[in-house]
Amino acid sequence: MTKKASRTLVAVFAFWSLFAFPWFEKGCDIAEAYTAVLRYGLPEGLEPLPACYG
Repeated sequence: MTKKASRTLVAVFAFWSLFAFPWFEKGCDIAEAYTAVLRYGLPEGLEPLPACYG
């Protein structure tokens, strides 16, 4: 893998982590938080959390 490709992957992962962190703060475990970003986007306010029941 080239340096450019590896840097791009690291940047994408860091950006995705920024979006996953609010889900993690609202009670999801890490795997659910990363998946919730793809399914639901960012959480808004006190909406029900379909990704994090339990």
